[in-house]
Amino acid sequence: MVLKQQARLGAYWLVGSQVVNMVTAFLLAVFLARILEIYQFGLMTLSTVVFFIGTLVTTAAFRETLIVRQDLGRDAVSAMFWLSLGLSVIVAAGCALAAAPAARILDTPEFETLMWVVAGSILANGIGGVPGAIRIVKRDFARIGMQTGVLSLALAPVTVVMALQGYGALSAVMTALIYHCITCVLNWYCAGWTPLWRVSPRAVGAARSTLLVMFGQQGLDVANSQIDRGIIGSLLGPHALGLYSIGRRLNDLMTDAIIGPSISVTTPLIASIQGNVERLRSAYVQTLSLAMIMAVPMNLGLLAVGDLSIRVLFGEKWLDAAPVMYAFVFMGMLGAISGVQRSVVQGGGRPGVWFRIQVVHTVANMAVIVAAASFGIVAIACAMLLRAVLLSPLAFIAAGQMTGVGRHEHLRIMRAPIEAGIAMLLAVLLVRAVLPAGFAPVLSLAILVSVGAAVYVGALALIARSEFLHALSLVMPKRLTVKLHSLRGGAP
Repeated sequence: MVLKQQARLGAYWLVGSQVVNMVTAFLLAVFLARILEIYQFGLMTLSTVVFFIGTLVTTAAFRETLIVRQDLGRDAVSAMFWLSLGLSVIVAAGCALAAAPAARILDTPEFETLMWVVAGSILANGIGGVPGAIRIVKRDFARIGMQTGVLSLALAPVTVVMALQGYGALSAVMTALIYHCITCVLNWYCAGWTPLWRVSPRAVGAARSTLLVMFGQQGLDVANSQIDRGIIGSLLGPHALGLYSIGRRLNDLMTDAIIGPSISVTTPLIASIQGNVERLRSAYVQTLSLAMIMAVPMNLGLLAVGDLSIRVLFGEKWLDAAPVMYAFVFMGMLGAISGVQRSVVQGGGRPGVWFRIQVVHTVANMAVIVAAASFGIVAIACAMLLRAVLLSPLAFIAAGQMTGVGRHEHLRIMRAPIEAGIAMLLAVLLVRAVLPAGFAPVLSLAILVSVGAAVYVGALALIARSEFLHALSLVMPKRLTVKLHSLRGGAP
């Protein structure tokens, strides 16, 4: 019962904060797309790649290790903090030293400034990474959710003002630096933890095997999420990378809003119940059901109104990004499922299994991207989709073996959201076909989104009412779900 309450509270706060972050980032992307040139989005993306690589080496693996290995003592945690801090200083310094040469190679002087700012973000993230992981282990979900949401809202005007003043890509990168600095301070203040000043290097040995696996895992994650951008930027140029980035923008925002809360809530909870198969199964089924219910309408909706969304939100100059968006619609649904399965496999005590799965994905991903690069960004997106579909059974098998959820149970969980999503897609396409040709694009989009939402909720409630209400119970206050149950004549 305590586990369910923690899951509900954590999901409620973190989903709420992720929605705030998603909406804020979405509005900023809309604004920046109309202010900046296409190539400047390419520069922003390259800066993001550098940041992710830097945090991989300095923070990400340590954070995941502490979440999975909740049995570590203070000496081991302190040793990991000092090691993480040392690596952060080294990587940030290397990033700063490489700024000028990288700008000369790319023939873009403004990239030098971006690299300096990214170096600061890497350092701030490294300093606050371990305290942030401790907060997650302590399940401080409510404050984490509130703080991230407030920060996103408060810093959005900074990006807007800087962009209007002509700072270009720097407007978003500088805001990220401020965000990481404030988050670092909040993590230290809220964690209630201080490291030991004198620790033995051998203290890390207690978590060495897990740490090495997590280093490999995070490296594979960065490769899978960033290698396409790196290849496009280096082979096709910043303009193509800018279009590709916008093509992925809406999908990435929605996927992060689903996968982020799933992993943040599920991984530490599952790590605390590794030995209880029934509770592990329950946590997996509930989280997977919620992820599917959220992912399907968001992604299939883009399949129906993707080009219209780009025209209304970003402007006519970005329409060439629409085909990329369509390919990532299906990858978004697979990504939501994979995020839940990852938290179960890793949090359940078998990170090595997920590591091997990711090795296969990474090797295949690099191969198909390189093979498709000469054919353009649409070919790359389609090749990545084909790879994701063909290799998706690996994660289903691993999660199923740990939880006892078989093929038929997986299909049952996914069936209702997919059927409701197809009904939504058909309804939206039908309504779009009968709208007048000269109808204002913004009004058309508003009508289609409203129709899609109404049809999806209605179809889901009709097809799988119990599953729908149960999913709502994970993120809604209990008194509201009790009222919904009473309205349908059932017991809460």
